[in-house]
Formats: sequence, structure tokens, C-alpha cells
Amino acid sequence: MLYLFDIDGTLIGGDGSGRRAFERACHDHMGILGALEHLRLDGMTDPLILESVFHHHHGRSPTLEETRAIFDVYVRHLEAEVAAGLYHVKPAVHDTLDLLEKRGETIGLATGNLEAGARIKLQRGELWHRFAFGGFGSDAAERAELVRVAIERGCTRAGRRFMRDEIWVIGDTPRDISAAHAAGARAVAVATGWYSLEQLTEAGADAVHPTMAEWLATL
Repeated sequence: MLYLFDIDGTLIGGDGSGRRAFERACHDHMGILGALEHLRLDGMTDPLILESVFHHHHGRSPTLEETRAIFDVYVRHLEAEVAAGLYHVKPAVHDTLDLLEKRGETIGLATGNLEAGARIKLQRGELWHRFAFGGFGSDAAERAELVRVAIERGCTRAGRRFMRDEIWVIGDTPRDISAAHAAGARAVAVATGWYSLEQLTEAGADAVHPTMAEWLATL
């Protein structure tokens, strides 16, 4: 089996450190306070967040040079924000990964975070080393596409192709679910983020659980 995990709201939770770091970067580069106030971030990729900020405030997309400059600053701010902010690993995450590793499953990430941001967020919870590969916001702006990237990397790592019913994306938002299905995978949804069991069921998840602990029980 191939298991691909979202990060924010699924593996870890915090106090908005990512949003603060993004807004600090936008302020440093553009002089805008509260640049993300118009956005709900759950399930969005970092490139699409920046795209939305530029369209909202400037009526255009960022240039490649602007994107690189802001993301460089964002990553520096994120390291400080994650280190200083509230932080917790979601229920049963380590236990679930222990079981999947023991069974020899292929385990990766499918996250809208830049790869550098994912590393910062997961290292504090001693989780980064548990994922040998992934699909990241630095690979693709569209979530379905980064899931496809993660699937390809998982197949390369396993040395074989996975069928649709062998690929599971684990997330906490409707965007995780729709991206999984668009990429030819199944979706496990956990209600450890902003969305309820009912909302995740309505979004079409193949399995829905209150937390990862209940999913672990089914494994």
C-alpha cells in the first residue's frame, strides 16, 4: 500500500504559525499588513496562497523573482514562528506510522507546504525523518498535481506501480479529498482540522474518522 499524508490539521496542529510567517514575509516584501486576511488557508497550497494575495492586493500574479524572494523570507520567518508558537502532534500519529512502517508500507507526504516549510513544521514533532518522499507545494500549485507527483515518487521508491485501491491520501479538508480522487487515489479524512465528520463525508471521503486513532483501529 501507498499512504500519503497531509500535514496541517492532519499530522500536526499549531496556533497559526504558518499564517503569521506568510504575513510577515508579505509585509517585508510588499509593505502590506494582514495580507492574508481575505483567505481561509486550510487545504490551500503555498503557491496558490501567494497567487491569491497578489491578485487581491495588486490585481496580478507574482513574478518568478517575487515568488522566490517572498518564499525565501517566509521560510526564515516560519522557522522562528514554529519554534516559538504552540504546537502539538495530532492523536495517534506516531502509533499509526509505527504500524505502517512495521507492515512495510510505502509512506510519504502530500502537502501544499513548500518542502522547506514541511521540514520545519514536522521536525519539531520528530516526524520529518519518517517520510522519505512526498509531493509538495514547491512541486505544483494545484493540489491534485502534487498528489500525482507524490504517487510517482512512491512508485519509484517501492519499485512497482500501485493500483487505485492501494493508494490512500490522508487529510482533514475537502481539498485533500478532491485532490486524492482527481489523482486516482482514495481518501481517508480525519476531523482533526476545521471540518466536521459530516462535512468530510459530504465531500466524498472513502473513509471518515474523528481522529487518526479511530483509523488506526481499522488497520
